[in-house]
Parts: sequence; structure tokens; C-alpha cells
Amino acid sequence: MKSKHHKLPEHALGGQRQITSFHFGQPGKGEKIYLQAGLHADELPGMLVLHYLKRLLSQAERRGELQSEIIIVPVANPPGLAQVLLNGGVGRFDLVSGRNFNRDFPDLALLLKNQDFSLGKPLPLQVRAAMCDALQALQDTSEVTALRRQLLLLACDADVVLDLHCDDRAILHMYADPAWREQAEVLACFMDIGAVLLSQDSGGGSFDEACGLPWHRLAAQHAALKDLAPGCMAVTLELRGQRDISHELASTDAERLYRYLQHRGAVTGESPVIPQRDVTMLPFAAGEIVTAPASGILLLLRQPGEWVEADEAVAEIVDPITDTVKAVRAKAGGLIYACRQAPFVTLGAEVMKIAGKTPYQGGGGLAS
Repeated sequence: MKSKHHKLPEHALGGQRQITSFHFGQPGKGEKIYLQAGLHADELPGMLVLHYLKRLLSQAERRGELQSEIIIVPVANPPGLAQVLLNGGVGRFDLVSGRNFNRDFPDLALLLKNQDFSLGKPLPLQVRAAMCDALQALQDTSEVTALRRQLLLLACDADVVLDLHCDDRAILHMYADPAWREQAEVLACFMDIGAVLLSQDSGGGSFDEACGLPWHRLAAQHAALKDLAPGCMAVTLELRGQRDISHELASTDAERLYRYLQHRGAVTGESPVIPQRDVTMLPFAAGEIVTAPASGILLLLRQPGEWVEADEAVAEIVDPITDTVKAVRAKAGGLIYACRQAPFVTLGAEVMKIAGKTPYQGGGGLAS
């Protein structure tokens, strides 16, 4: 294992932060697989999972069993991790710009709009090299833009990108590109994930789509690439809720990831049998973010992992001043895959995330 430190520009006088990446295997040997955690810096379960996965890969490397290049970034957002207010982490949003850390990644297809691709060379190699060159040439305008550029530079030429997140309270779930539906289902089986939300372009420039979406866009905008197959399976793995963090959970998730890497041939040995698991594929455009119709004390009537009907009451909000009790209703119904943890809500606050089976107008809005 080799560790590399990628310095970020100094945000303020007297301090400079860095991203640390851990490199296993040999570049150019087999696939390139990239894993990161903590892009939302207050989401810690993935960091602990990668701590355990590093151990497993280090042991495999000592045994000479690695057949792919594997890069791990266990703490993808040092600036966000340093945002502590009144002893609580504020890791989802950049306190300078107010923007979500997992938005606004560089659009590689736009950067390569005028790129000349030659038919005489392997096109996937040309695309990957052009992506890296374009990112190298970008000018950093802040610490956070440098963070986004550096993370994408580490991952953009990978065959597989796994971005580890979690929600407030949630079941295991995953976001994936429909083009990789079958392979995403295999990953879900290994990770014991029962729900996969499918979307090619949900908007906002999230990290996973910044890695995978350019392949679709480049094929559409360059005649030489019109038959080019997508070259990067990039998914977001949501590892339950923020408080679902323990040695037992993390080591189990790391072992599942390790077996998936074995299945892909990244680690030698007998390929594990794909676990039997019912996986429900749901269109992201059928998703709903349920919001609070009033302020007050939130009481959940239904929990993550349960299916609900359209217009069903999923929670109640109690106003202890007026003694009013207001129902919170699902608009379209579906599987509850995440919900709010804090029991007090303000008007318009996010209460619950539900994924249905049938897309509808206005469905699939991005969470803040």
C-alpha cells in the first residue's frame, strides 16, 4: 500500500489541509476501482468501513493476491470535517458558499466538448486521458473547488466508483445509473441492499454522476464516440443512518465489499457465489421527499423499510401550544427508505424519503 497526500489551497492564513489516498495494486493491472467515504463529512459509517477494508486489502496485498488497482479515500472532505459548531459537525454544506459538498462537480463532458478523438487509438483510453488532462488544467478558485477537482481527478478514469454515504435514519440503499442495472443488482446482493434507485442524471452535479454521466454525454456529442459503451460504473452506497456505526456493522460491510472485489476479479481466489437477495429497482423519478406542513413535535407513524400507499398518513406533527395535530401524508406512496431523526420540525423541513414504482411529474427531487 502506498499513501499519497494531495494538498488543498490554503483557505485562510495559517492552515492548509490535504486529502490522503491509499493505493493498492499496480496502475494498469486489471481494473481501476475507487472507493471514498465522508464526502458529507458528518456521515461517518463509510469512514469506518474503509478503515476495515484497508486492513483486508493490505493483507491480500502482502499475500500477492491483488489483480487490480484499488484506491481508497477514507476521509474525502477534510474542510467539512473541520466545520464544528457548538460541538456538532456541519459536514453536509460548505459554510462558505452554503452549497452541498456533493454538488457542483466539474462537468467533464462540457470540458471535453471540443476535444478531438482519433479513431486510430483505443477510445476508452483516449477518453480517460482527456478527462485527466482537462482536470489538471482547471484553475482552483477556492479550497472546496480544489477538493472537488482533486477527488474527481483520482476517480474519473476508474472502471468502478463507489461513493459511501449514509442518511439521517435509513435502510441500506443505493443510487445507480440504469445503464449498469444488472451489475448494480449484483453489488446490491453482495451488500445486502434491497432497494436501488435508478437515475442517469438527477441534476446537481453529484460525485457519482460526475464520474459516470460524462460517458453518456460524450457519446452523444462526438461522432467518433457514438458507439462507445459507458466506461465507469459509479454508484452511491447509503450505509443506513448516521448513528448506525459500530465495529460489527463496519467490519461486516467491509467484508461484503471485499467479497464483491473478489467477485470482480480484483482479488485472486475462488470467486464468491453471488448472495441470494431480492433487490427492488425503483426509478429515481418516482421518488418523493415528504416535507412538514407545519412546525411542531414529529411523531413517525411509519418507519424506513415499510411500504405506504398514496395519501397515507406517515407521521403526525403536534403543536403543544394550540394542541393541533396535523397529519403528514405521502403524495404518491412507495418504499420509505429514509426519514428524519430529530423529533422537532419547522415548516417545510424534510421528514421522509419515499421511492415509488411509477415516475410522476415532479418526482425525484434532489435532497438538500
